Amino acid sequence: MAARPIISPSPPVRSDAGRSSKGSASQSSSLLSRIISGSTGSIIYALSGTPIEVVKIRQQTAPREDSFSSSLKRQGNPVKKLLRSRGAIVLNNGLMLPIDAFPCLVAPGGGGVSKMDYSIYSRLFESCRTASSIVQEQSSGTFRMLKTIFRNEGVAGLYAGLKPTLAMSIPNTVLYLSSYDEISERLHAMHSSNSDVDASRAYIPLVAGSTARIISSFATAPLELIRTRQASIIAGSIPQGRAPGILEEFRLLVRTGGLMSCYNGLGPLLLRDAPFAAIYFLCLEQFRGSSSHNTSLGRWSGRHYTDQGVQIPASIDVMHTFAAGASAALVATALTGPFDVVKTVRQVSNGGNANTLSCIRQIFRDEGVKGLWRGNVSRMIK
Repeated sequence: MAARPIISPSPPVRSDAGRSSKGSASQSSSLLSRIISGSTGSIIYALSGTPIEVVKIRQQTAPREDSFSSSLKRQGNPVKKLLRSRGAIVLNNGLMLPIDAFPCLVAPGGGGVSKMDYSIYSRLFESCRTASSIVQEQSSGTFRMLKTIFRNEGVAGLYAGLKPTLAMSIPNTVLYLSSYDEISERLHAMHSSNSDVDASRAYIPLVAGSTARIISSFATAPLELIRTRQASIIAGSIPQGRAPGILEEFRLLVRTGGLMSCYNGLGPLLLRDAPFAAIYFLCLEQFRGSSSHNTSLGRWSGRHYTDQGVQIPASIDVMHTFAAGASAALVATALTGPFDVVKTVRQVSNGGNANTLSCIRQIFRDEGVKGLWRGNVSRMIK
């Protein structure tokens, strides 16, 4: 998934020895309000961002058309393949099906087929292109693919994996914000006697943010896995007709691979989320500071007001925060793209024995650099 939305916690109150109970209650109230607002925002984000997440996952797990086409050329004519193969049919769309699935296509006797039979077979093969078109459009643009999923699967297809997304949104937010506050408070207390405040505490948001993200991501990793697997399923491609629910998927994972299978893809997940949080906070502070002190922005700059001794309007401050947050998120998303691709591939393919580095090498060897950032545009949009 595009990495989960970063909710920038405000710096906690320093844990001084003489802090009153009133200050402690105020800090607890502030944390509670941020948890409530953050959880509400996560739910709204999940409802609005799930269709783009589905698109991203489908793009990352879709078979590549170039390698797919070259393999078809080596296979030869599919109708001749039908007559020569032993127990399998390779269709025009590349799907391989057992010959028993098409008893009407098997010509009686061994004397070959007529031109009329050949024409009938070809038209029947063409009827299978609808299913293959869904797969082939996985590599198309974000909005075109949104229309494709809606056309073939309806609203349910756009919101595949919504239940696990909602189930993990609140625990993830609570764990992240509370961990961030606790870690930040302890780190600030370590530097309470240091006079060089800015220099000594510049790393605190990076360390606290990345560590808190590791804790929250690890706790909700099984739900992340189930969400990814459900979002990758194309409607109509499973025998039972519907995707398994959260409990069904969890039981299936435990039954087939044990409890550890619920953490498939955990390595690339943490390698995506922890650097994302660190890069985000680093860029956020840099972009926010540069926009506030940039004189070329005129009345849109914070310095325009501070030089006149006037308080910066709330609208200008909100605009700087929004622009800095969006820019920081784009940078962090771009830099952590390969780990997101590897995470999705490993989770959908049930992990396997390959480690993260081996998966990156394999994707680079098969698809080049472009393959490592597959679906990254959709992730940025989200």
